[in-house]
This record gives sequence, C-alpha cells and structure tokens, in this order.
Amino acid sequence: MHFLLTNDDSHRSPLLAWIITILRNLGTLTIVVPAHEQSFKAKSMSQYGNLLLGEMELSGYPAYTLEGTPADCVNVGIYHLCPKKPDLVVSGINAGLNAGAAFMLSSGTIGACLEANIAGIPGIALSQAFDRETMKHYIAEYALPAPVVTHLSEQTPRLLARVFKELLSDARLLQGDTTWNINFPFRAESDVPVVCHLGDSRYGSCYQRDGERMRFGLSNVQESQEVTSDAQLLRSGRVTATPIRPFTLGQLAPGDAELWGKQS
Repeated sequence: MHFLLTNDDSHRSPLLAWIITILRNLGTLTIVVPAHEQSFKAKSMSQYGNLLLGEMELSGYPAYTLEGTPADCVNVGIYHLCPKKPDLVVSGINAGLNAGAAFMLSSGTIGACLEANIAGIPGIALSQAFDRETMKHYIAEYALPAPVVTHLSEQTPRLLARVFKELLSDARLLQGDTTWNINFPFRAESDVPVVCHLGDSRYGSCYQRDGERMRFGLSNVQESQEVTSDAQLLRSGRVTATPIRPFTLGQLAPGDAELWGKQS
C-alpha cells in the first residue's frame, strides 16, 4: 500500500515522527507537508503565485515541503510527486482536537483529506487532544513539555496501531469518497476506537482586536453536549472515529424542494 502523508502543522510538528514510523512499516510512503504552519485553513488552495517546493529529511525519511496549504500538498503530491496514485492519504497528527462540525469545516488536517476524496482517494485525518496547559505550551514554544512527550511516546504508537489495524482490515471502510476523522484523547481510557457522529460544535469570533490589527483567537467555543457525540466521547477518554463523506453533503432533505415557491 502506498501512503501520502501531510499535515497542517508543517515539518516542525513534534507529532510527525510517530505517524511516519507506523506508515513506513505498513507500506511505501510519500511525505508532502506545508513549509509553514497552516492550521484553520480548511480545504483552501493557492490559486495565485508560485508554490516553492523543497526537500528535506523527516525522521530519517525523505520528504517534500511546499509553500502552500495542506490541500495544496495533497494535490501536488497526488499528481506530481507520488510515483503512482496513492492508495490512502493520511493527514496529521494534528496538535489539538478536531471534533464537531464547526472544526470539521475549518480544519486544515481534515481539508487535506477532503482534497484526496475529490481525487477518489480515501483519507484518514488524525488529531491529538491536549489538556489546556499542554496546548498553551505548544502554542508558545511549538514543542511539547518533556512529560507529555514521555506519555505520548507510550500511548500514541499503541493507538495508531489499533486504528490502522481496524481501518485496513476491511476494504469497505476505505472508500474513495470517505474521510475518517480520528481523534485521540489526551489520556486514553481504551485503545478501541468508537465510531460516532460529528457533534454540533460552534464558535464565535475568530479574532481579537488590537487597534487596527486583528489577531487570531477563538472565543465562545461551544461543544456538543450529546454524550454520543465525538466531542463528549473524546472527553471521556475514548478514541473517536467519524466518517465524513463530502459527496453527500449537498443531498436534499425530504421537503427541501417543496419549500421553494411557497407563498406566505
């Protein structure tokens, strides 16, 4: 099996090494990651300007960097860098959770996989939840505290192995129009992934104003309170697996067409 790996946290991500290791052991691998941080870019692509392509090593493995978004990386990887069309696009591991509908629509990690689906290739989007202090440290230092690295070094390879064992065991799970959104809890209560639905997450302003400058800073984040949603299962220590099928998003619900043209 040939994998195309990307992320939205760039080549500097401290979480890349674990996923590179497992994919190298499962098949052949092409790595194309953004040259710079590209979080919250969803499936945006770069129409104007030139995208600079670079080469480097990541965890002792050859990799490409691209001056573009995660979706750019996937498109360029599929059509210009992979020796043949990849069997699976893997995106992540993202630093921070991607649970709920609002973050599914905003996540560069998931957006990369949706670009793969357009090419008829299944995707797996991987995200690692942090506690508040770890997230603050990561944002400030672009690194993880040593105790967190020790903890994740034990937990992450185990959870990744279980997820890929499950997903690769049945071809029906990996269809070309499907992305599996996988979230790892900060401290897992079980290795067994639970299949669940996207919660009804929402957020308020994405920016904080400082005079004439607007700085990114989410406010009023609201997670779904449904106990069966991805967000709440993740909070309870479960690995969550949510299928996203972009080609069914525009389907009509019963009664949609009949509402048009009705007079008040």
